Amino acid sequence: MKKEPIDKVIELFKEGIELANSEYYLDAIHKFNMLIDDYPDSDLSDDALYNIGLCYFKMKQFELAIETFYQVIFDYPNAEISVLESEFGKTAAKCYYSIFISLLALGQKEKAIEIALQLEDFSNDTYVVVNDEKKSYLELSDMIIQNYENK
Repeated sequence: MKKEPIDKVIELFKEGIELANSEYYLDAIHKFNMLIDDYPDSDLSDDALYNIGLCYFKMKQFELAIETFYQVIFDYPNAEISVLESEFGKTAAKCYYSIFISLLALGQKEKAIEIALQLEDFSNDTYVVVNDEKKSYLELSDMIIQNYENK
């Protein structure tokens, strides 16, 4: 019996997540790229590309991570976060937040703050549930800047 494409998309995505969670980042990137190449119109394509950026981030390849997060924003400007975890809203907000974090990791605080301003556009409809409380990515970035400055 042949699998429906949606089953294959979900399978590739889950395999990529499992590989990333096991810290096999290059293998995860390959799996996510397979999903994007084979199913470019899938609802999970933007999430796969975001996860590629996350893999680069975890490998401390911050410049590649930033490039990838920007690619998600430009290739999928209206994409919604896949409701697999506790995040809701626009994928672009999650990407700007990840760019913000990557810039801080590179020690580029001023650029990071400039990027955080992009999050104002998403503060009403995009959020993360933290300790049973909704937090916008802008709120999270403000908290991180405060902690960053206190160190």
